[in-house]
Amino acid sequence: MTEQNQLNWQRDNFENIEEAWQGDLWDHRRLGEQLTNYVDRLQCGAVLALDARWGEGKTWFVRHWQRHLENEDHNVVYLDTFANDYLDDPFLVVTSEITNILSKDKKTKGKVKKLIDLSASVGSALLPSLPKVALTLGLHLIGAGFFNCVLQQGYENAKDEIDKLSDEASDRIKESIQEKIACHEAEKKTLSEFKKHLAETVVRLDKPLVFIIDELDHCRPDFAIRLIERIKHFFDIPKIVFILVMNKPQLIQSVHSLYGYSVETNGDYFEKFIDFTIKFPQLGKTNNYEMLLKEELYRIGEIKDKEGLNELYFWILALQLYKNYNSREFVRKINQYALLKTNNFNKDMILIAIIFDSDFKGTVQYFRGILRGLLEYMTGKPVSRDYDNYIARNLMVTLNQKYELTSFGLLELADQLENIMKIYTTSGQVNEKERTLLSLYSDYSVTKLSKSDEFVDSWKNYIESGFISETQVES
Repeated sequence: MTEQNQLNWQRDNFENIEEAWQGDLWDHRRLGEQLTNYVDRLQCGAVLALDARWGEGKTWFVRHWQRHLENEDHNVVYLDTFANDYLDDPFLVVTSEITNILSKDKKTKGKVKKLIDLSASVGSALLPSLPKVALTLGLHLIGAGFFNCVLQQGYENAKDEIDKLSDEASDRIKESIQEKIACHEAEKKTLSEFKKHLAETVVRLDKPLVFIIDELDHCRPDFAIRLIERIKHFFDIPKIVFILVMNKPQLIQSVHSLYGYSVETNGDYFEKFIDFTIKFPQLGKTNNYEMLLKEELYRIGEIKDKEGLNELYFWILALQLYKNYNSREFVRKINQYALLKTNNFNKDMILIAIIFDSDFKGTVQYFRGILRGLLEYMTGKPVSRDYDNYIARNLMVTLNQKYELTSFGLLELADQLENIMKIYTTSGQVNEKERTLLSLYSDYSVTKLSKSDEFVDSWKNYIESGFISETQVES
């Protein structure tokens, strides 16, 4: 493989971002700066939600915003909840992150030890009591030979033993409840002291502490909901601003699952815990992913520079206008193409089309629809005539005038398909039509075809396996 054909695979390295907003293709910096100004005004503290669909770059944004905040002398915590949801209760996760960041600030580190002690007391109070009683009783039941008794004597003969153990279970649960009631006032006092000490600690900070909580819609549902509840109940403190990064509809489904709601909540449940929801800017068709497409094609070596646009660029742009993928899925499609490309231009144009659209059809109507969308985007006005010669001619003129592009291979393919449909119209021409289609498709097929209707399926088999057997290779 030559140097220019090697793939420059990029991996997310969010822990080591050197320059905030580097590679910002969507102008997210503007949102980050506005959000920073908003946070700085929230001396009272708040819980904010950043709501966006899957794959729209939420993690990229908050990681670069984290670096931006750090550059602005903010204390910032980033928590990946998906990596921490193996824990039963999120309280200690949040407190450990807060105490860790406060211990690094010279204005607050002197108060951290007491904060840790109070956190431990509150955390202990949150541990459930009854499950421990149940576990103890379960072990006792086994030790007492209860199950063995039932198996050997049958239920009726073991009834006295069951009643005896039931009384013991009742007594132990009663004792646990009484102990919990007795400790309740002490726990309330501990919690009040914890919140007071935390407030007295963070008030020393020059700027609000920003706590970013990511991947809420990916972690365990009960952990996500409990985390949100814990934040509002235990950390509603001035000068601490929580940012909950979420796909709100997905999180609503978690509420339904956890609490068994059968009706649509429309997010009302979260209104008790979230002060304000920020909708992530929608990246719809008006953005058209042009900058991202240039970046990705340059990365995989398909264009020499980000201004040297070619047929592949415009064909992928047409497909994206048709499918409108989010940025994450879009990049995945480009990566899949880079792995499977054949280095035959005609074939690669079909390859990327089927990767982008599993419903791809090698027909005149299909190409007409895709290319019509591209023409409308290029000219900024609707296409009034819906026949191929008009679309092809005007698209080619536009590409030539704006980008000095002199050819577009898929326009030629569509034109040849159109001619075949016009020439072979009778039942007596079926065999000749099939031979002509086979000959045409052979230049665009990844395998040797025996029938023209194998064209798309052969490509799908190749995409799924990434492999062509020797008997399938097009000669």
